[in-house]
Amino acid sequence: MKKIFRMIIFSGVAIFLTALWNKGFIVKDDPMIYLKAALIIAAVYYLIVPASKLVLLPLNILTFGLVSVVFYAAIFYFLLNRFNLISIEEWVFPGAKMLGITLGKIKISSTANIFVSSFSISTVINLLEKII
Repeated sequence: MKKIFRMIIFSGVAIFLTALWNKGFIVKDDPMIYLKAALIIAAVYYLIVPASKLVLLPLNILTFGLVSVVFYAAIFYFLLNRFNLISIEEWVFPGAKMLGITLGKIKISSTANIFVSSFSISTVINLLEKII
């Protein structure tokens, strides 16, 4: 029970942090929408991801994990777009300069933004699991 509750909290934090930096990842400012989206993402990470790791293991070995990235992004997009909780749109990254490294302006399509958002949410969840 504690693991499920922790996963729901981590999912909500991941959605919030992704919406902060990714302007194409749009979540309405309603706490119920955050809660519903967090419940869906927690269910995916608690139920579907472990089963898919087992089923997709041979393909992940052959493709160095590319199949699982596509699979997780597809699930992420289908569930969140189907329930109209989050909209993922095209986004223009304005660029950044940090520690002498400069990134220019980048236009990210809506399809690419699905992968970016999925990667961001899974990274935040995994980091929070490692830290706490």
